[in-house]
Amino acid sequence: MTFDFSWLIGGPQGSGVDTAANIFSRVGAKLGYHVFGKREYHSNIKGLHSYFVVRLSDKKIRSNINGANIMVAYDAETMIRHGLEILKDGAIIYDSSIVNTTIDEIPTLENGYRERLSEFFNSKGKEPNVSSVLDLAKENGVKLYPISFRDTLSNIANELNNPKLSGMTRMFNVLGVSFSFGILKAPIEPLLEAIEDTFVKKPSISDLNKNAANFSYNYASAKFSDFQSSISKIDKESNTLLVQGH
Repeated sequence: MTFDFSWLIGGPQGSGVDTAANIFSRVGAKLGYHVFGKREYHSNIKGLHSYFVVRLSDKKIRSNINGANIMVAYDAETMIRHGLEILKDGAIIYDSSIVNTTIDEIPTLENGYRERLSEFFNSKGKEPNVSSVLDLAKENGVKLYPISFRDTLSNIANELNNPKLSGMTRMFNVLGVSFSFGILKAPIEPLLEAIEDTFVKKPSISDLNKNAANFSYNYASAKFSDFQSSISKIDKESNTLLVQGH
């Protein structure tokens, strides 16, 4: 049976979306899968929405596809823009604090897009907010996994006796990757190795992120064990490389 799986993460530019996607891609390659990434970003350094889709397959990937099986959303704009792209039997891992956010509270939505969203929600008899996207996604057969990213980070900070860690929101991306592999029941070793590879020149940062990954992975695998999809290690095709271009 062919394995073909896409993962999406989004957030403001400069928040570490690239780092998260690169870690996810490394894990996929270490597990033996072919990897294809699609990146969208604006021509500003920080602030506007960006997202990354990573596709894993046990067959060669020759093109991009629409939709994703898992999405990580720790901000409201990612949910509004991509929540209804998640496929049936997929999952949305989202920050529980964004549920009541309305489209008018997201300043980076273009006016024309905001108007189209209002018309769409009105046609569905829904309020124009994140909660409505979640309701519609659930109706489409998508599993919903709410998590407080900030509380998770605080719990990790307490466990490590490192209060400063609770304010390092850039680590939300590593949490999202780790939550994802937790619900997928993947072996954790490739995740920890991928984090080491990513932060090879910053061993202290690597250790912090590995601790955060362990905590998040264990939390998700225990609490959200009902997700039906899973990923395991397969034989890696010889003479393959994971490459990145711009």
